[in-house]
Amino acid sequence: MSLVRFVSLPASAATRHPHGLQAVACAAALWCSVTALAQEVPATLGTIEVRDDRLDATTEFTGSYTTGASTLNKTAQALKETPQSVTVITRQLLDDQNVRTLEDALRTAPGMLIQDGSSYERTYFSRGFQVDSVQYDGVPSVRTNGFAVSPDLAAYDRVEVLRGPAGLFTGAGSPGGTVNLVRKRPLKFRQSSAQVTVGSFDTYRGDIDLSLPMNDSGSLRARIVAAHEDKKFFYDRAHTQRSLFYGIVEADLGPDTTLGLGLNYEKNDLVPMYGGLPRYTTGADIGLPRSTNLNAAWALTNIENTTVFADLNHRFGNDWRLKAGLSYMKEDNADHSGSNFGAVDPATGSGQSISAFDQKLRGEQTALDVSLAGSFDAFGRRHDLLVGGNYMKRDYDLYSQLLAVPGGGRFNIFDFNPASFSNFPTVPSRAATNTLNRTEQKGVYGSLRFALTDRLKLTVGGRVSATENSVLNQVTGLYNTRPYKETSQFTPFAALSWDFGPEWTAYASYAEIFRSQSNQFTLAGTPLDPATGQNYEIGLKGSHAGGRLNSAIALFRTIENGRALQVQASPCPGSPTAGACFANDSKVRSQGLDTELAGQLMPGWQVAGGYTYNRTRYLRDTTANASQPLSSFTPRHLFKLWSTHQLPGRLSAWTLGGGVTVQSLAYKLNGTARIEQPGYAVWAARATYRINRNLTAALNVNNLFDKTYYQTLGGSTGGGNWYGTPRSVTATLQAAF
Repeated sequence: MSLVRFVSLPASAATRHPHGLQAVACAAALWCSVTALAQEVPATLGTIEVRDDRLDATTEFTGSYTTGASTLNKTAQALKETPQSVTVITRQLLDDQNVRTLEDALRTAPGMLIQDGSSYERTYFSRGFQVDSVQYDGVPSVRTNGFAVSPDLAAYDRVEVLRGPAGLFTGAGSPGGTVNLVRKRPLKFRQSSAQVTVGSFDTYRGDIDLSLPMNDSGSLRARIVAAHEDKKFFYDRAHTQRSLFYGIVEADLGPDTTLGLGLNYEKNDLVPMYGGLPRYTTGADIGLPRSTNLNAAWALTNIENTTVFADLNHRFGNDWRLKAGLSYMKEDNADHSGSNFGAVDPATGSGQSISAFDQKLRGEQTALDVSLAGSFDAFGRRHDLLVGGNYMKRDYDLYSQLLAVPGGGRFNIFDFNPASFSNFPTVPSRAATNTLNRTEQKGVYGSLRFALTDRLKLTVGGRVSATENSVLNQVTGLYNTRPYKETSQFTPFAALSWDFGPEWTAYASYAEIFRSQSNQFTLAGTPLDPATGQNYEIGLKGSHAGGRLNSAIALFRTIENGRALQVQASPCPGSPTAGACFANDSKVRSQGLDTELAGQLMPGWQVAGGYTYNRTRYLRDTTANASQPLSSFTPRHLFKLWSTHQLPGRLSAWTLGGGVTVQSLAYKLNGTARIEQPGYAVWAARATYRINRNLTAALNVNNLFDKTYYQTLGGSTGGGNWYGTPRSVTATLQAAF
């Protein structure tokens, strides 16, 4: 049972309530405040204590960098009681760091590494493995690199991150983890906010957020969020216009049943940069200015995603809850790329060329997740049970045409003129490809949290999954990837947790890994078997000061077996696409230390950060890879910290803060060439001034000392190197009313 306590606070510390009160909504075990504002209400309220059995993971209006629970396990579960490494990036933390997209949010999360594929495409990594699973309110979705724009976070309450295998609820996937984006919900009272942002690189943005009760009781309510951003990048010519609309209507069908219907629409019109920056043929850094963009002038990308969703929540008394979520996403994307590639000759500056692609993607995703969770009494104690299932299907049609660039697109890197490539080519250089890609996954899952004693809990669970993949070449009528099914794949999970004090829980957990590799083929022409493995984790979690501060430390080891190992280069007769052939004969290991601290150190002082130590190794692979790091671009040491402090007394209108990201050496090998980024630290700062109870002004400075570094290293000398953003300044004016 959680205790919620209401006390009087200055009006400046709260959010306005329509009935003459200032209110701060609260997550479980967090302090909440109510302050009188109207003339007829006394200036000070007595202390009111409210007890509530239900955990609430909502973070907006709490003003906190932590929360009482996460919903990664389908139901609100206290962070201290979750036997895996979990980070919750709260709404307050997102706002304070001026974070607008998922990629930027994950850059702030402990243990997470982001790799740039273009000016808008990102790949997420955790513990040396790619994170290929993104959920929306617990409903799974498929994330691919192509056209994978990071969602705008204006419509979300928080970002939940699980580091380590998430196969219990997501099925087949990488052991890196999963991300759950939790949408904002309508409030039962009127609440409105708007903000305007102006910043470096011609950044202009406007946001509006309206929560509107549609009847007197608030049982029918709506929320609308809209945002538009227009900005350039620190490299030449690149530009983006991003628009977001989010709308949801929620209805209480009864005292225990809530139905929600919503729409999320995002549109991105970009003049992108592809390819990154090259290196010399030796692997040495060329030292190009950070403003360098070697793309053709015709580069243009349009990305449009529309998601319609519905969810139903029903509570059976105080013990059981049914949750169902359904979503449908339509993708409509087009791209005219003019990217650069090729290593540079240090003597002549030659070696780079421009390629031209015309690409279109039309796709649909449908997903469903249903779960039933509750508690029951047996053997004199109370136990928790969760059962459920989910289904996900994605079909997309991908058209791609490589076009011939006059003169082979060759240019000298020290004499590049984008106007030389101002007209988009029309002559094909090879036959167009048009593929119909299908991914389908379904499964049932369950977990039982059994109270062995009052303090010792055993969690056992598992998932049975079935997956199907295919890639049909619509030009030839042949399958690039023949329809392939994997059925009855079982992934177990087990954990033991011990509450050895009122603030501390120790745990040990075990999870198995199952990752499909059906798009790669053996010498016999059959798809590879899945990669499998195990994850072991032991840890200690703390919940301090009534839940206002959470801490965690964990040791982890992940072993993945049966990974694809190339045994014959292309063309291989066993591959339907004449590509390379593989065998299930590679084995890798990732192990290390994960630490985190988030929440209130003392009144007015918030902190969020963590340190990760990670070593990855090929235990079995080719001679070149054996004993080498699996993910050498994952730094062995990664430290992230952000903190803010509200000044006392007469200066209480001011809140000052800042943070730092520190990482050790990262590198990639390309033959004998070593592409390296030494360790570095990047600092940030923030100042906030509360003008009055409705208006707040803030100034953020990122890369405070203007550090020059590569945040992404290319896998070859021909490109893929991306500078980190230079010093940037952003000013924000926010109004709440």
